[in-house]
Amino acid sequence: MTSSREKAAEAGSEVKRPTARERKVEERRERIAQLASQGILRIGYEGLSVNVLAEEAGLSVGGLYRYISQKSDLLVMACEDIYGGLLERIHEAASANGPAEARLRGALAEYFDACVVSRDQILLMYREYRHLPPDAQSRFREKETSISRAFKDIVDGGVAEGVFDCPSSDVLALDIIVTGHLPALKGWAVKDLPGSDLTEKQVDFIMRSLRV
Repeated sequence: MTSSREKAAEAGSEVKRPTARERKVEERRERIAQLASQGILRIGYEGLSVNVLAEEAGLSVGGLYRYISQKSDLLVMACEDIYGGLLERIHEAASANGPAEARLRGALAEYFDACVVSRDQILLMYREYRHLPPDAQSRFREKETSISRAFKDIVDGGVAEGVFDCPSSDVLALDIIVTGHLPALKGWAVKDLPGSDLTEKQVDFIMRSLRV
């Protein structure tokens, strides 16, 4: 017989499903973020019109302000999902069974693939970073710092095992971050190279720097 305490525990462990209203709100929020991203990439943050964006989203200006409190929130919405879930995937690759080389290759592939997918948002971040509120700037720096630290830890582990040769894992980790931004910053130079091929070349480039 199930006790009342066990029943309460089971009820607490159930995943709450979003209501139809909550799903609609989230879908509309994603649509606003998409339109904001497209508009800012096209004409810049300063040229973005809240009135025009509201019309494109099928909302009144007042309706749009149910999702934002100020114009800069649109920029935050456009940028906030750049690295969504990426750190967890890097940690998962880093903790997999196998030699350090295979674990680093897996983590690098996760990162470089994500940067290809998010190249427009990364470019937007570089262009409009100064317009982000200080707290949003801080969150973005923390995300990149966490990703950089994850790569540093993997490399340090490989050095300790004697399989990597790296004079500065701190510098290499930052190099990895910037290398991933290549499709955003120099898209014209790699436009004819499929994303999977670019990732493979970038991974090989980093691994060779470790004498692997």
